[in-house]
Amino acid sequence: MDRDTYAKNFAKRRDGEWAEMFRWVPRMYRAAVSRLEKLERQAERQFPGVFDHLEQACEAAGDTVPAWCWLPVARVQEVLADHYPHRTTRTPGATDMGLAVMAAGDAARLQAIGAWRAAGRHMVNIHDTTVLELRKAGDRMPPDLPQRWPLHSLYVVSEAPDGARGAFLYLEWNEREQRAELRIAPDIAPTAALDRIPVQPLHLEGGTVTEAARRTVLSVQAGLDTALGTETLPDISPGSAVDEAAQLIATKNAFWVAAADWLASDRPTTFDATRLAEAEPAADWPPAKTQGTGRAPLLWLAGPAS
Repeated sequence: MDRDTYAKNFAKRRDGEWAEMFRWVPRMYRAAVSRLEKLERQAERQFPGVFDHLEQACEAAGDTVPAWCWLPVARVQEVLADHYPHRTTRTPGATDMGLAVMAAGDAARLQAIGAWRAAGRHMVNIHDTTVLELRKAGDRMPPDLPQRWPLHSLYVVSEAPDGARGAFLYLEWNEREQRAELRIAPDIAPTAALDRIPVQPLHLEGGTVTEAARRTVLSVQAGLDTALGTETLPDISPGSAVDEAAQLIATKNAFWVAAADWLASDRPTTFDATRLAEAEPAADWPPAKTQGTGRAPLLWLAGPAS
């Protein structure tokens, strides 16, 4: 079915066609779609035509970029510098370095949304039982994630008291350092707001999330040293600032790492949510290509293997 027909399955007037125990699904779908539409509109309002420019940059990159990375964030920054030099986020009184950091933040958020759009606007809801298991999954960092990642970007969505919340999960290829990253962009503000989406990179190396976070912190510091022309000899001993920052990042993001690892494995049973409404035909996971036309996202429900 095309995207317009797909979205009609979740229209409020059709809630009565869903079994009572599943009526949270269309409510969550509508709330998530509303958030994502707002984010796309905000991005287009701040950077008119930006996704067209980014798609052109993606085509120009060709096979110089690994297939699992939509477009490296450095190339997104180049598009912003070339086409939107006066539209990046600014704060009165910010230093040149502060403005550069804000521009980098804009690029990271646009990369998250652009990769999600290019992948076909897919949302995945993880079953509550699996969520509890993933929260206990520990500290393992899966370095082989790029070889298993199903789409350029997924929006992992959950029901919330006032609608829905989510996070973009996607992969980045750092061209300068020639390494892969998992990027996590939580969309959890009470009201959808582009400038309130933080993006956390994590090196896909080190064996554990904590070690990956430590290497990420050190890489960020090295980048600042390069930009400022300084040289820092960081203290990485237990209890140091680097260690504390790594521990905090790992604690906040271990669940998302486990979720990404699980979604990229053969463990989930993943199906098109419209099957709960007995809508036909339903799409199959993982999608080989963008289904149909239009903007409406597709919602997938992922639970333990049956």
